[in-house]
Order: sequence, then C-alpha cells, then structure tokens
Amino acid sequence: MAAKKQLDLTHGSIPRALTAFILPMILGSLIQQLYTTADAVIVGQFAGKAGLAAIDSVHTLFKFPINFMNGLAAGATILISGYYGAKDEEGLRCCVLTANTVALVLGVVCAIAGVILTPWLLGIMAVPEDIYPQTLAYCRIYFGGIWAMVLYNMTAGILRAFGDSRRPLYVLILSSILNVVGDFLLVGAFHMGVQGAALATVFAQAISVVCTSRMLEKMKQIQSPKPVVHLHFCAEHMSSMIKTGFPLALQSILFPIANSIVQASVNGMGTDSIAAWGICDKMNLLIWLIADAMSPALTTYTAQNIGAKQPGRVKKGVLLGTAMSAGAVALVSLVLYFGAGFIGSWFVPAGDRSAVIPLVIRYTQMMAPFFVFYALAEAFTGACCGMGDTLKPMLTTLATVCLLRVAGIFFVLPVYQTMECIVGIYIASWIAAGLAFTVMYAWKQRKLRN
Repeated sequence: MAAKKQLDLTHGSIPRALTAFILPMILGSLIQQLYTTADAVIVGQFAGKAGLAAIDSVHTLFKFPINFMNGLAAGATILISGYYGAKDEEGLRCCVLTANTVALVLGVVCAIAGVILTPWLLGIMAVPEDIYPQTLAYCRIYFGGIWAMVLYNMTAGILRAFGDSRRPLYVLILSSILNVVGDFLLVGAFHMGVQGAALATVFAQAISVVCTSRMLEKMKQIQSPKPVVHLHFCAEHMSSMIKTGFPLALQSILFPIANSIVQASVNGMGTDSIAAWGICDKMNLLIWLIADAMSPALTTYTAQNIGAKQPGRVKKGVLLGTAMSAGAVALVSLVLYFGAGFIGSWFVPAGDRSAVIPLVIRYTQMMAPFFVFYALAEAFTGACCGMGDTLKPMLTTLATVCLLRVAGIFFVLPVYQTMECIVGIYIASWIAAGLAFTVMYAWKQRKLRN
C-alpha cells in the first residue's frame, strides 16, 4: 500500500509525473501561508498587540537554524533520490537512517543552544523591555522544541526523495489544524499567551514527526527491525550528506540577510512605498510558489534519473519542467501586469488607494516581464543540484542574487535614491541568475551526456 504512494520519476509520462509531484508542494506552501496568517490573528485577538509584538520581534531569529537544517536536509534528499533511482536498497536504508541521525543530533544541539543563548539573542535583537518577559518565554519554548521541526523537515524531505509529495502534504494539513486548535485552546481558552502559541507549535510538529516516521518505517525499501529514527552513524553517507548539503545550508542563511539589507533600504522610501512594496510581494506569491516548487521537484527528478542511469530522460525532463514553470509564471505575470490595480486594491482601504495603488501598478509592471528569469533560475538550480553539485549553484546564487543586490544597494541606489532603482536591482538579479543558471545547466548537461 505504501509503495503506491511513491512516485517513480524514472518511468512514464514526464509532464504527468512532474505535475503530480509539484502540485502538493505548491498547495503545502499555500497552507503554510494561510496557517501563519491564522496564527497571527488568533494571537493578536487573544494575547493583544503585546503578544503579537513578542512573536513578530523574533520571527526571523528562528529562520537561521531552521533554514540551515533545511539545507542539510536538501543535501540528504539528493543522495537518497539517487539511491532510490538506482534501486540500491542497502545504500538507501543506510542513507535514510544516517540522515535522520544527523537531523536528530543537530536538532537537539540547536534546542539546547537556543534555550541557553536566548537572553543573549534577545539582547542582539533589541527586544523592548515591555515585551521582553513574554518574548523570553516564547523563545525558550520554541527553541526547546526546535528538534521536532528539524526532524520533521528531514523525514518529510526523505519522503519527497521517494517521489512522495502527497503524504507530507497530508501531514502538513494535520499539523496546521492541530496548531490552530492548540492556539484556540491554550491562548484563547486557557489564556497562556505567547507561551501557549509556542507549545501548540511544538506539539503539532512533534505529531508530524511521529506521522512521517511511521510512513518511512512502512516503506519496504528501508524496513528494519529498529525504528527509522535512531542513532545510526555511517561515516561515508554522513560525509557525503554534509558535503552536498552544507552549500545549500549556507545559501539558506545568507539569502535572507541580503533581502533584509534591501528591505532596510525600502523602509527609507516612505510609508506609501513600503506599503506598495509589501502589496507587490503578496500579489507575487503565486510566482514564488510555482518557481520555488519546481526547483526541489527537478532536484529529485534529476537525482532519481541519474541514479537510474538515464541521462536522456534527465535532459528531456528538465527542459519540460523548466518550460512548465516558465509558462505558468509567464501566465501569472500577464495577469499581474494588467490586473495590478484591481488586485492591489484588495489590500488597502479606499482612503489609501489613491496614494498606494499607482505605486503598486508601477512596480508590478516593471517586474512582471522579468519574472520568467526567476523561474529559469529556480528550475535550472534544482536540476544542477540534482546532478550532485551544490557548491557551484550556491556560489552562483550568492554572486548573481545576494552580492548583486547588496552591491546595488550600496553603490547604485545612492546615485538615484528612488524606489524604482530598488525594483531595478531586483530585476537585474533575476536576469543575471536566470542567464547564469541556463549556461551552467547547459554545460553540466553536456558533461553528463559525455
């Protein structure tokens, strides 16, 4: 029964397989966005602005360890996809157990370090005194359970390496429901404030770990008398996993730093520009979901087919997947280009539209023709990583996106001092990344064929 849940990307219709794999990932990202919004509404209603501020003041703090571990999980996914494509059950079982061990050990280390260092971290974040006690309690509970989040991301990533993107979605839906119910009970009914919100999140993630671990244990390829999550050290697999995943982990940390620098410049452009930029980001959500989902999909697809020794299918699938992503992004871009004013008006009251909506239209119409380059970059990044090389894609991303944006902010923006300049910097980074990764993939594909 479990085997039917898996999607072997080495056989059958490529467009059908990629579509079946990517749609649950897009839906999962949407659910996460909706859950985050619902969580904020519940905390704001029951814990007030102080509770909401206590959470918002440190929400970026947790991204660094989680993003880093997600990068390592992505490296494990590449290796596991290769073993799955090659039908190497012994290597597959050992790699899965080692990946879970890495996640468990590093997750516990992150939890202990986070709990101990929380006061120091809040000092760095300059948390105001009036919300400091609430924020301290929230962070310590959240950090105390971060091991569950790290382990869930690893086990869910392993399921996707088997081509199974549906069951991680089901677990995500269950987790979101449990989290929202927990918020209502602990924050609303028992008046536990932000501590209740943190406990609800940790509990939901722990249940998710149990569910995904049970799913893995039932897979015939990795069945073992021992639990799928236990200490199992394989030096070869651990070394390969860290070597493959570390560049992705480093990229996951540096990317938000670069965007934070850009956002700081946006914040200096005035309230109307900040609001318009925020609305643009919300309107562009579907662009990010489509392009960002195709990247891990092509990573898994490429790794499975390289493991199965099918370079011809790799080329065909990557080109089809890239065309699917770029085509969908182009269609959404067209809607945004002509409908920015109408859609943007949903986000602001009537009294503010005359000041904000013209800016929304201006920024969107500047960006819309170039979103396709972002789609190309994400798709070819995924394919290159699936070929086992994560270092060059990481360096290319840092150069064409992070460094280019930061350089633009420090050296170009002071000359023009306009919001349009910041939008142009983003556009330039998409074009640079799209072209660079197109060339990189073509070069790697030629080497793969030879």
